[in-house]
Amino acid sequence: MKFLALIIFSFTFSQAQKIEVREIKISDPETVLVQEAGDPYPTEDMSIPFAVVEQVPLFNSCEKIEKTLQRDCFQEEMKKHIEKHLKYPKEAKESKIETRVIVTFEIEKDGKLTNIRVRGKKSEYQSLFEEEAKRIINKLPDFIPATQRGQVVKVAYAIPINFKL
Repeated sequence: MKFLALIIFSFTFSQAQKIEVREIKISDPETVLVQEAGDPYPTEDMSIPFAVVEQVPLFNSCEKIEKTLQRDCFQEEMKKHIEKHLKYPKEAKESKIETRVIVTFEIEKDGKLTNIRVRGKKSEYQSLFEEEAKRIINKLPDFIPATQRGQVVKVAYAIPINFKL
């Protein structure tokens, strides 16, 4: 299982420096750029977790909704999209196999999706479920980008897709 954590440190370095950060239960460390306290946040290539970004990315249908409800609107629209486009893999359906696939992706500053990754339970049907989950996510529309401290930012998002009969 992968956990996302946003950790903000204040340092008084004169230049940005690299440090190594290890996330819980992840074998590979990630390198992040440390910035001075007065520097704009975040760094150019850093993505902000959906759970903590100030202004979430939006489906067009959520744009005119009250700001306090936009996060919920995003989640509801995502759920509707998955339900509308999900096609149960035929072989898995015939064998009455159910599973859950975790999909992670980033919503870029231009609202497009990148870095789509899927991970499901190991089984003989794993690749079928993962392919279907990726297909569903690839059908998402472009989003209205997220903002943090008034700047457009890239956002990391993760969602489980449950395949239930």
